[in-house]
Amino acid sequence: MKNHEDLVKLLFDKVCSLLAVKGIKLRFMSRKGMKTGSYTKAYINLQKKLITLDIYSPKTMKPLSINGLIRTIVHEIAHLQKPPYRQRHRGRWINRQHFPEFYKQVEKNLNKIKKDSILGMHFRD
Repeated sequence: MKNHEDLVKLLFDKVCSLLAVKGIKLRFMSRKGMKTGSYTKAYINLQKKLITLDIYSPKTMKPLSINGLIRTIVHEIAHLQKPPYRQRHRGRWINRQHFPEFYKQVEKNLNKIKKDSILGMHFRD
């Protein structure tokens, strides 16, 4: 399983270089099978610029596909590019984490990845 982790580290470095993002660290989730009904693919600590990524499927603990990992990494990097903000909504303050401009940034990032000769092979046209 160490081989898959090395592959994901190389993949992460390539995605960060394509998107011109520096100073982000990668960590892998350590878990031993499915414990609860919920499942988290990845999360980011915006202050430390640390992305924690789950690279195995929740039930069978098989390695995830390259395509799924690229999409997850791009999503988490977009959180740094378009950070969440507080907004007044229906008389309350809410945190907007996923909003239309955020998803436009994710699509821009994915289009950059798809144009790459190496990583673009993992996407269907």
